[in-house]
Amino acid sequence: MPYHVSTDEFEFVARAALDLVPEPLRVRMEADNLLIAIRDGTDDDGSSDDVDERVLGYYQGDTESVFSAYEYPKRIVLIQPHIERWCRTYDELVAQVTDTVLHEVAHYFGMNHDDIRQTRLRH
Repeated sequence: MPYHVSTDEFEFVARAALDLVPEPLRVRMEADNLLIAIRDGTDDDGSSDDVDERVLGYYQGDTESVFSAYEYPKRIVLIQPHIERWCRTYDELVAQVTDTVLHEVAHYFGMNHDDIRQTRLRH
């Protein structure tokens, strides 16, 4: 059975994951107005979204590099019900949110999936 938490608790876990990003990188993210958004699995009109349930989060912005021009806002989106579906305990939820946040931060800084696998970017 999936492990569910309130939106407030999920945001708390996501903020804690962001705190693991080294400060010089967080400063750059803040200066660039990077947004962190949490989706509840529905579109703005309340209908079910069409994002594959295996997608836990994504980076929306320029895929070349953080330093490229891109129309704002750049953002990392976490899909709460998709992440919760993979978790059975609070500890698993924290680990999955952390891994997802770090993965999407890596995309923000221009890393592709191969780069991320090679660095073993995890908490």
